[in-house]
Amino acid sequence: MSNQTKGLFDIESPMAIELRRIMIRIGRNLDLDRKRAIMVTSAERGEGKSLFSLHFALVLAYHLPYKILLVDADIRRPVQHTVFQSKVTPGFAEMLREKAEADEAGRETQVKNLDFMPAGKAGGHPSRLFGGHNVRNAVERMHKKYDIVLLDSPPVVPVSDPLHYLDAVDGVIFMVMAGQTPKELSKRGVEILNSAGANILGAVANNLGEVLPYYYDQKYYGYEKGKK
Repeated sequence: MSNQTKGLFDIESPMAIELRRIMIRIGRNLDLDRKRAIMVTSAERGEGKSLFSLHFALVLAYHLPYKILLVDADIRRPVQHTVFQSKVTPGFAEMLREKAEADEAGRETQVKNLDFMPAGKAGGHPSRLFGGHNVRNAVERMHKKYDIVLLDSPPVVPVSDPLHYLDAVDGVIFMVMAGQTPKELSKRGVEILNSAGANILGAVANNLGEVLPYYYDQKYYGYEKGKK
């Protein structure tokens, strides 16, 4: 993990405590002793899903005796590689094309048990990457090396990409920017997920003012299971 990432997170911060609570609640629903894949999404951009994904991956790696992989699954607007100061390829897109495997696309970080996979290059027609069972097959290949795969996915209202991820994941965390996201937009995002049969584990109300990697403070996350 880069010095930039170290400056973003304190494992004993109030936010880390809230994230541990989320981890415990999700663990009761999903049984994290088994290999699992979890998707993090939101209704629109700017709701803090990438920052949440990063910090949640750090908490999982710190507290669980498993190998964790954080995947930047937003191949249209990738951001996580800027935090880890990593090249964007090879990554998730190359795995979808079967041009790379997890050993090539995953990068070790300085955090024990945590690896990171950048988004890769989407190419001219990103939606074609998600055809058939490409995502599910890619995640299954990731599970050969990793116990928990955390997908930082695109928002569900602007693009349909996250719906292709649903048959590859065990559950979805839905992010909402408290006090900023219009209620109707959040409802629309949940309706889209529900109509596609998503297992929504809960909604996380995010009070951060901006998304990574430019801003950080220790405001709380609130988690409500089943509140749509």
